[in-house]
Amino acid sequence: MKIAITGSNGFIGSALKVACIQEGIETIGLCRNPTANDTLFDLNNPETFKNIPNDVTALVHAAYTTQAKDLKKSSQANIEGSKALFDFCHKAGIPIIFLSSCSAHENARSFYGRSKYQLEKHLLPTDTIIRPGFVIGYGGIYKRLENSIKTLKFAPLFWGGQQPLQIIHLDELVQGIITVIKKKISGVHTLAHPTPYPIKDFYALIFEKLGLKPRFVKLPGDLALTILKMAEALKISLPLTSENLLGLKCPKVFESDCAKLGFEPRLFT
Repeated sequence: MKIAITGSNGFIGSALKVACIQEGIETIGLCRNPTANDTLFDLNNPETFKNIPNDVTALVHAAYTTQAKDLKKSSQANIEGSKALFDFCHKAGIPIIFLSSCSAHENARSFYGRSKYQLEKHLLPTDTIIRPGFVIGYGGIYKRLENSIKTLKFAPLFWGGQQPLQIIHLDELVQGIITVIKKKISGVHTLAHPTPYPIKDFYALIFEKLGLKPRFVKLPGDLALTILKMAEALKISLPLTSENLLGLKCPKVFESDCAKLGFEPRLFT
């Protein structure tokens, strides 16, 4: 069994690569800045798709270019580049395991959620879609959120702070993906704890983990969104982006498929 992983030096991709190797799965890492153990791959350059071996069992597409300040470039890389990659794999007969998101749904407001949802529609029934919840681990958006709360000593609440948030720990997500790989399972699978946290309660747990007293500041979401978009238009860098905020506006709760894949996800720890 041989697996190719795009974004193999990213938060999820790197963890998956290590776990696959530990499971005895031959792994081809694909990324824009390859080390000696990885292979050059760039969503903006279809010529690099030829670096994907034809004999791989499947390709896990975990790469995603974050360029929230330039949605035109984000669209070109994340949507057009991914579609071109899917077409390449379909032509080569390579099954795809696509890392989507629980933010990907018909009412998604953020570019991230809309783009993931759009890409899901470009896949075949024989491919696999993984929809992770908010990923908890030592990196990614979670770690930036934790560091922000640690620094500011408060958390802003937009639109009331009662929006539901489903989570998944990084090791559980990786476990689920490996199960899909080994059993060659296709279809759509949500990997998240079945019970969502209200955003405010989730932030409170982070305060507790950091040994801090929870402090919240309620802010008008729509006004904050307008201010953030104005700041971005003026090239003013802020800790929070309009994309981050839009991701909090219309979340959707999905039925979890973790039990079907043989494990029970943990609550926040």
